[in-house]
Amino acid sequence: MRQHRHIPLIAAAIATLARPLARAGELPATGPLPLADVVTYARAHNPELEAARWREAAARAVPAQAAAWDDPTLAAESWNTPRAVPYDGADNNILKLSQRLPFPGKLGLRGRMAARDADLAAAEARMTELAVLEAVKQAYWDLWLADRHLAVYTRDLELARELAAGAAGRYAVGTGRQPDVLRAEVERTHIATRLVTTRLEREQAAARLNELLSRGPEEPLGTPIDPGPARVPGPLERLIALARESHPDLTARAAAVEREKDDVALARRGYLPDFDLTFERFYNRAGRDGYGAMIAMTVPLPFKYRRDAALDEAHARLASEEAMRRRAEDRAASAVKRALAALAAAAAERELLAGTHLPQAEQSFAASRDAYAAGNLDFTALIDSLRAIESTHLEHHEAAAAFEKAYASLETAVGGELPREERP
Repeated sequence: MRQHRHIPLIAAAIATLARPLARAGELPATGPLPLADVVTYARAHNPELEAARWREAAARAVPAQAAAWDDPTLAAESWNTPRAVPYDGADNNILKLSQRLPFPGKLGLRGRMAARDADLAAAEARMTELAVLEAVKQAYWDLWLADRHLAVYTRDLELARELAAGAAGRYAVGTGRQPDVLRAEVERTHIATRLVTTRLEREQAAARLNELLSRGPEEPLGTPIDPGPARVPGPLERLIALARESHPDLTARAAAVEREKDDVALARRGYLPDFDLTFERFYNRAGRDGYGAMIAMTVPLPFKYRRDAALDEAHARLASEEAMRRRAEDRAASAVKRALAALAAAAAERELLAGTHLPQAEQSFAASRDAYAAGNLDFTALIDSLRAIESTHLEHHEAAAAFEKAYASLETAVGGELPREERP
């Protein structure tokens, strides 16, 4: 009966594996590509996540085995047999059925230890999920950044063409210089080259994301959606408390401590005997048939030093796991603090670029174009202004991607997703 109790657990584990596959649809090859859809697809198709879930399912099947009795033993014995066969010539034929019975409580503790091992496997599966989803989000924002860079270079290439046409026109009517025309062509070629290399970078980012999604490297992906406002969650104390409550590393360490406590209890029961029960049926040639029974027990006391050593080992393992749990708590708090600081820095840089540097660069370029058209600015300064606005746009998008990546790292440090609605 004990074994059948665990059948629903295995069925539930298999159902857990199947549910994401039923929910996840195909990703769009064109048009908007929401991050939430990518994450859902990764949960359903990433083979590393699937392997971790199957390891958990395998671990959930172990407690029923660990808590079960050994198989009974059936034996046949013949006494004073004149020949090997037939056996009916023997003076006695005996059938024996034996069963090993551990001292009460031992099997239960072994089952509980195996259940804690299953909890460890579940926590490891959750840690694998956190790592995979962070990698997916990082790749997603790399793809978004490549698209933004392509947009910047496409816009700047058109501006460079306009400047080159203007410089050529001024040179044709004798109001410009030939070096300005050449400089404009060099700048246009430079931007065109960056456009080509950035397209290749986008292919690399798409291939990386497809790899994490278990798709072919050439399968098309849509366009990632622009991120929302850069708001930093908090306060730090709430995030640390959330990590201590839900981070799978801490859950794993707590399960390991409980497992070693059960191991200490099992080591204490090692001083207690196990039993062997035997039932016998006698078939006697010269007398009446009959029955017999025997009970035997182990005697642990002659080798008590071995039990003492096992108990010392169990206590040492428990102390080690308790120290590792404290270390995990310290590491979790530090990881949250560092991730939050990195997120705040990325948010500050993004806001500074969006609110100050980018408008100033746009105004500076517009003023430079007007000054050049009026003959109050040389072409070299105009090109420098174009490069400045290009650099500022690139830095702005890089800061936005850095913020989203830092946010993904903070979610990993906390141990779960932080919904956008929770941002102040």
